[in-house]
Amino acid sequence: MTKQLDIVLHTDHSPESCLSKLSGQIDVDRWTLFSLSGYSGNKPMLGRIIGNEFRLHKRRYWRNSFAPVLFGRVALDGVGTLIEAYWSTWRWPRLYFQLWLGLATVIGIPILAGALRDVIHGKSLRQDNLWLGFVVPIALVLTGVLIPRIGAALSFHERKNVAKFLERTVMAGQTPLRNQERTWKTSLDGRWG
Repeated sequence: MTKQLDIVLHTDHSPESCLSKLSGQIDVDRWTLFSLSGYSGNKPMLGRIIGNEFRLHKRRYWRNSFAPVLFGRVALDGVGTLIEAYWSTWRWPRLYFQLWLGLATVIGIPILAGALRDVIHGKSLRQDNLWLGFVVPIALVLTGVLIPRIGAALSFHERKNVAKFLERTVMAGQTPLRNQERTWKTSLDGRWG
C-alpha cells in the first residue's frame, strides 16, 4: 500500500528560513512532569525539527494517543521551498493496537468456535454461559477497532488548526498535489513520540 501526501505547500523562502520560522513558533515536544499538558513550554503548537524534517501537533491538556500528528519535510524547489506533509498518529499506539487485534483474533477464534460448536450440539446459551463465548471475542476485536477511531474523532478539528498554523508560519500557499504518492519515510516517527 502506497502512502499518500496530505499537504503540499510552496513558499518563496529558503528551506532554512522556513524551518527557522517554524522553530520559533513551536515548543519542542519534550515530556515534563510539572505541566498541565505534559510538555514543557506554553506555545499552542508542539513539534520537533531534525534536519529537513518536522513534526507538528497541537498542545492539549488531556491525553489522546490517537490525535493527529503532522509529519513533513522541506525541500529546495527552484527559487523557493516545497513543503510536503502527511497525517498519522504516534507509532506506539498503532503498534499496540495491531498487537491487540492480533491477540484478540488468535484468542477469540478458538473461543468463538468452541461456543458455536456447543450451540450446534444443543447446549443452552443462557444456562451454560455460552453467550460469553460470542460476546468476549467480538468485544475484544471491536475494542481494538473503535478506540483508535474514537480518539481520532475527538481531535478531528486539530488537523485544520495545525495545517493553517503551518501555512501561516512559513507564509506558504497551497499547491496542487503533483504526485500524491509519498516516497519518503520520516525519521521523527519514533516509537515513543
